[in-house]
Amino acid sequence: MLIVTTQVLTAPEHPAVSLPAGSSNGTGLQEPARRRAFGPHAVAIVSYLAVSLLLWSHVWLSGNPAHSITCNCGDPSQQIWWFEWLPWAVAHGHNPLLTNAMWARLGGVNALSNTSWLLPAAVLSPVTVLFGPVASFNLANLLAPVLSGWAAFALAGRITRMTGARLLAGGLYAFSPYMLRNTVIGHIGLTMTAYLPLVLLLGLRLLERNARPARIGIWLGALTILQFFTGLEVLALTFTTAFLGGLALMAWRPDAVVRARQQLTRAAVVGASLSAVVLAYPVWFFLAGPRHVVGPFWPVQSENPWQILSAGPDVFSTHTGLDTVGYLGRQGPNTDYLGFGILLAVALSIPVWRRHVACRVVAVTAVACWVLEAVPSQQWAKLPLLSGIEPIRFALPVSLCVALLLGASIDGWWAAARRKWPGERQETHRRLARTATVVLAGAALIPLLDTYSLPFTVTSATVPAWFDHQGSHLAPGTAVLTIPFAYGTESRPMAWQAESGDTFALIGGWAFIPGANGVDDQIVSPLRGPVAALRILGRHPSKLTTAQQDSIRSALERWRPLVVVLVPHGAPAGAVRALTDTLGLRPSWSDGAWVWNLRAGSRLGPMTPVRT
Repeated sequence: MLIVTTQVLTAPEHPAVSLPAGSSNGTGLQEPARRRAFGPHAVAIVSYLAVSLLLWSHVWLSGNPAHSITCNCGDPSQQIWWFEWLPWAVAHGHNPLLTNAMWARLGGVNALSNTSWLLPAAVLSPVTVLFGPVASFNLANLLAPVLSGWAAFALAGRITRMTGARLLAGGLYAFSPYMLRNTVIGHIGLTMTAYLPLVLLLGLRLLERNARPARIGIWLGALTILQFFTGLEVLALTFTTAFLGGLALMAWRPDAVVRARQQLTRAAVVGASLSAVVLAYPVWFFLAGPRHVVGPFWPVQSENPWQILSAGPDVFSTHTGLDTVGYLGRQGPNTDYLGFGILLAVALSIPVWRRHVACRVVAVTAVACWVLEAVPSQQWAKLPLLSGIEPIRFALPVSLCVALLLGASIDGWWAAARRKWPGERQETHRRLARTATVVLAGAALIPLLDTYSLPFTVTSATVPAWFDHQGSHLAPGTAVLTIPFAYGTESRPMAWQAESGDTFALIGGWAFIPGANGVDDQIVSPLRGPVAALRILGRHPSKLTTAQQDSIRSALERWRPLVVVLVPHGAPAGAVRALTDTLGLRPSWSDGAWVWNLRAGSRLGPMTPVRT
C-alpha cells in the first residue's frame, strides 16, 4: 500500500473549502515539490511507528517477537494458525483457500469464510518461515496502525494544510478504542484499515477536473483486491461509508457530482472490471465453495450508540470478557468510545468548519454510521452483505470521520487566528495560537488513553513438549485430537499446532464452518453428535452420558489413524479416566502428555460407563 503514496502525492493537498472545485495542478508537480511533499508523510509514518513500538514495547524492546504474545489462547491462537497455514499450504501444493489441517475428518475449513487474512500472511511468509508465525503476528500488529494512520493522514491533507492537525487526525484513527481493542486480540483484518481512507481519498481525486479516471480506477480495483484478501468486513464498511458520503455530497453539491459523472463512471467501470476478473473465482469460493457459510456467523446484537460517550463500567478490570478471546491486561474503554472531550472539541469548532462542504459531508456520514450501530438486530440480519458484520464495527468509520473533523477544527481555529493577527509582526501570537490549538486538541485524548495499561500486557508462547518432540514424527495421514478439545475460543491446540510447524492435522478448531443445519455457522446452529460430546469431555467429563461415550467411541474409530493427546495442565480433572473408560484402552505417558495411539485396524477395548 505504501506504493500508493507516490500516487497520492502527485496531487496537491487542499483545505476543505476547495474540495468540490478541484485543482488545476493535477499530476504536474515537479520532482522537487514531490520530494518536499513526501516529508510530512515520512514524519507521520515514523511518528505512528514510534507510538506502536511504545504500545508493543514488551514484545519488541523487552521481549522476544518470536515468542512473546498477548495470549497463547483465544483469537491470537486462531490468527497465528492462519499465518502458518498459507506458506505451509503453498510449500506442500495445497489449495490455500481450503484446509483440512483443522476440522480434519469433519470436512475442513473454507479460508474465505474465515478471518484468514491471506494477503498479510502472504506478505509476511518469509518472516513466518524464518522466525515462526508468532513473529509474523507481532509484526502485523506493529505495522497495522502505522499503515492505517498514514492513510488517514493522507486523507486529512484534503481538509487541512497543518501537519500537526493531520498527525493528530491520523493518530486518532490509528489508535482509537476501536483499533486498540482489536489490536490487543490481534484482529489483523479489522486493524489493517488503510483501505477505507485511501478509497475516500481516491474518490475525492475523481471530483477534480484534471483527474485521470482510468488510473484511479486501476488503483481502486487493486486496493479492493488487496482488501478482499485482508478482511471482508472492512471492505463492506468502506462501501457503505462511501455510499453514505456520496449521498451527503449529492445533497449539498450535486453540481460537483454531475460535473464529474463521466470520471466517476469510467473509474468505477475500470475498477469493477479489474476486481471482477481477479476475484471471480475467490468470490465464488466465498459464496458457494466447499464448506462456505451462508448468513450471519453469529447472532447479531445491536449496540447502544451512547457508548461513544461512556468508557464502560469495567475499564480497569482484567476479567471483562477479553481474557476469553485472548487478552489478559486491562481492557480499555468500549470499542466505540471516543469521549466527551473529543466530541466537545469538534462540536465547539462547528463555527469554523461548517461552511466547508467536505466537513459537512464528513459530519453527516459520521452521524449516519453512528446510527447504524443501533439498528435492531432483527433488521440488521436482513441487510444484504452486511448481515455478517457486527454493528459495532461501524465505530471504524465514525472514528475516521471524527478524526477528520478534529483536524479541520484545528485548521479552522488557526485560520481564525491568522485573520485576527495578520502580518509578520504578529507571527508570535499566531504561533502561540497554533500551538495552543494543537495542544488543547491533543489534551482531549488524555481521558481515552488513561483507561489503558501501557505498554500492552504480553506473555510467552509455550508449546507442550509432546507437540515439539512427537507431533512432527507422526505417520502421514495421522490426525490429532487434543484434550482440551479445540473448539471456538478454546483454541490453544491451534497455537500448539501452528508453532510446531503444522506437521499434523487437527480434529476441531476455531473457525466458521457449516453447523448442524448445513447453512449457518456452528455458533448459530450448534454441531451435535461427537463434537458436542467431545466438548463435554473437554469441560465436564463427569457429565458424559453413555450415549455420548458411544458417540465419541464411534467417531474415533472412523477417524483412525488418530492420536489422542491429553495435556494435563489444560484438561479438566477426570478427563483421563473418562477417556480411558470410553475407549477401553490405557494411555501411555509421553513428553508430559497422556497419549492414546489409535492406528488403522486397531481394536478398542470394552467401554465402561463414566464413573461420577
